[in-house]
Amino acid sequence: MSDVRDVLVVSPHPDDDVIGCGGSIAKHVANGARVTVVIVIGRERSAHDDAVSDAEFDAETEQAAKALGVHRCVRLEEPSRDFALTRRVHLALVRVLREVRPQVVYAPHDNDDDVEHRMVHQLTTEALWMAQSAFFQEAGAEPMPAPDLVLGYEVWAPLARFQYAEDIGAHIDTKVEAMRAYRSQLRHAAWDEGIRGLAAYRGAVTAGSGHAEVFQVLGLRARGGHG
Repeated sequence: MSDVRDVLVVSPHPDDDVIGCGGSIAKHVANGARVTVVIVIGRERSAHDDAVSDAEFDAETEQAAKALGVHRCVRLEEPSRDFALTRRVHLALVRVLREVRPQVVYAPHDNDDDVEHRMVHQLTTEALWMAQSAFFQEAGAEPMPAPDLVLGYEVWAPLARFQYAEDIGAHIDTKVEAMRAYRSQLRHAAWDEGIRGLAAYRGAVTAGSGHAEVFQVLGLRARGGHG
């Protein structure tokens, strides 16, 4: 994927993009692509991080994006646990898709254990066809072309079966650095250790060693095709 120009990552919550495809994001950036991340749902406070202000949490998100080299981060700030698949949120994502016109799109895989992750998977799938249609002109009049590749990443539920693996050996330290930017979330669990361990396991399974991220292929367009 070294010739990809624009990438869009749809993340249910802050840090899901880092956990699911942070190494691939860093690799795209290293290859010259512009990566846009859409964070759909806003922060949900917990007893572990209630003392962290919203400004401090926003700074963590910005630091993580900077570590990965993200070009643009869009926050839709949908309510946690009251999240609904409304026309408004669909159009918000369609608008970004039509602006970015990505060749590669990342979203949660379709069977993640978190219900909001599954809802964002559905949101992304529906917004993709909406963005390619001649309708919904209030979200930008020019339909986008179909992306070359749409991939589903793993967060809460590791994929039992996957169709695509990306070698992130050169970028695993960047991924871990980005995760460590979310200091408030590391109070919940050692996510920095978890993502390194999972990437090592995926590297061993797919290539015998190293580090990798694996994905469900949700959409694939042959280069030079028409849809």
